[in-house]
Amino acid sequence: MKESVDVPADFRVELSKIDYTSPVCKINVALDRLPNFEADPNVGNEPMPHHRCTIHINCENSSMISEAYQDAVNGRYSSNPLIEMTLPSSLDKTIAPPGHHVCLLFTQYAPYHLKDGTWDEQTKEDYANVVFDSIEKYAPGFKSSIVGKEVLPPPDLENIFGLTGGNIFHGSMSLDQLYLTRPTTGSVSPGTPVPGLLLCGSGAHPGGGVMGAPGRIAAKDAVRKLGGKWRFS
Repeated sequence: MKESVDVPADFRVELSKIDYTSPVCKINVALDRLPNFEADPNVGNEPMPHHRCTIHINCENSSMISEAYQDAVNGRYSSNPLIEMTLPSSLDKTIAPPGHHVCLLFTQYAPYHLKDGTWDEQTKEDYANVVFDSIEKYAPGFKSSIVGKEVLPPPDLENIFGLTGGNIFHGSMSLDQLYLTRPTTGSVSPGTPVPGLLLCGSGAHPGGGVMGAPGRIAAKDAVRKLGGKWRFS
């Protein structure tokens, strides 16, 4: 029987030093109508071009982002959070009942550990209201359109989806964990010290994001190792 290959001890030490700090609270919302933004009011009931984009709120200037970040550094969720909103039902009508919509919110900053308290149901409810109040300022009537929600702070992202620290990128994308130091300083992805093991997820170069680049790089390397030739541009 072939002996199993374990992760080398020095590589284990390097992996243990990866920073998985996550500042993200994900909120999924069900709506009974499209958000109506004051900056570009709705015309009729059909989605407009901006409904099909990623909508950013509370980031009109860098100081707003900095203040939100400092809240998390001090162990609090942001009182004026940075919000990225998408409305996938504006493109795919099969994921919501007629006239209704799915709203996905990627919000920052919400630390894993809170200085005063934990992410219990009341805390999640309070934070969701902070987020909804922010959106209401840009799209009056948003709060009254909510028919359901799911609030996923970092501990829930870890417990439900197995994301260490709740980090959706499999490791923070800070300058010390990018390029030749992703995933570690001693191991440049997609290769690892474990023979035949390649990394193809967000923890590999060039990191997270909806682009598929880590997988493409790993696939090309696998083809090369197997003696083949990469035929795709």
